Amino acid sequence: MKVVIETILNIEGSRGMRRGEFYVRDQDYKDHADFAVSIVAYEWIQQQRKETGFRETIIEKVTWNNQHDITEEVKKIQPVIKDDLPF
Repeated sequence: MKVVIETILNIEGSRGMRRGEFYVRDQDYKDHADFAVSIVAYEWIQQQRKETGFRETIIEKVTWNNQHDITEEVKKIQPVIKDDLPF
């Protein structure tokens, strides 16, 4: 499924809007569309943070297809850190 994601981020006081087209797996989309798109949006925001040198970033608004607001779901997503230490 192809979706259009729009983000409004505040990066150290500078607000910016970006829009892009992304693909979401059909099965994930059918099971829970908002969550599936939120994962893709989160990954894209992390890429944007990397491009700006990981400066302080505040997520102001995230929408998909101009009608679904997923801002709060994206803010709740936390990276999964694999803990494979021997102790």
